Amino acid sequence: MPEEKIHIIGQEEIVTLFGLLGIEGTIVKHDEDFMKVFEDLTMKPSIAMIIINMDLTDDLFEFILDFKTNNKIPFVYVLPDIFQQDIVKHDKIYDMIYDLIQELT
Repeated sequence: MPEEKIHIIGQEEIVTLFGLLGIEGTIVKHDEDFMKVFEDLTMKPSIAMIIINMDLTDDLFEFILDFKTNNKIPFVYVLPDIFQQDIVKHDKIYDMIYDLIQELT
């Protein structure tokens, strides 16, 4: 079994920060580049987890949610921008869960 790795995709600051912790990453600035990098990573059996830290369009976000729903490996985590002042108000997944709970009550 190959060594399992974590890989981060995102802004230069966060990729550098995780790099200091020994986690490999790819700096991505454009949506087109994101899809290529993401698809390449999902094909590598050594990648056990992908952390995404970048602004995703609604289409890309829906793609990631669909991927997460239909694939257990690699685990995909969308990390909110930790450099924002009010991080809780800018987490798309948190907002979606909150909206679903509101609809149920």
